[in-house]
Amino acid sequence: MAIPLMQQIEEAARFTAVHAALAPEDESSVPWLLTGAVLMVQQSATLALAEAGAELPAMPGPGELVARIANADCLAQPYTAPMKPEHHRAFDTVIAARNSFMHPKPDGLALEAASLPAGLQVSVDLVRHLILTQPVRPSMVGDAHAASIRHSLELVETSVDFWKTVIRAA
Repeated sequence: MAIPLMQQIEEAARFTAVHAALAPEDESSVPWLLTGAVLMVQQSATLALAEAGAELPAMPGPGELVARIANADCLAQPYTAPMKPEHHRAFDTVIAARNSFMHPKPDGLALEAASLPAGLQVSVDLVRHLILTQPVRPSMVGDAHAASIRHSLELVETSVDFWKTVIRAA
């Protein structure tokens, strides 16, 4: 079975949007939201770097991929992801929370919800930049994929914005 990476990105964005919509009212969706957010960034970064001709390690982690797409030596301008140190920290928080879920502990999962929206927004911004705003090769994203990914990212943003108000009110 072969599934093109662009199709995987579209599916990950859709999966993330579904769990983003559920997360404010169903905490069991939060780990899946984090998983989807990290995955769609990994996939988008891998595609952008591959299209730019960058050499990739066999199994790079999400933090390493984000560091590469934010480095003009790895991904030339104007394709370089616009990342400030606070963006890296916010996304690292999402990665750490996702890792807590992916590597379970006997006492379960404890997440600090208030620390997650900023990193989730970074994930949306990264995918939008790499796939929609400044793709390395514009033809790598077909119109149907672009429309679907754009819609999913908008849904994630709307949910994250709402989630922020719920967290503040709690």
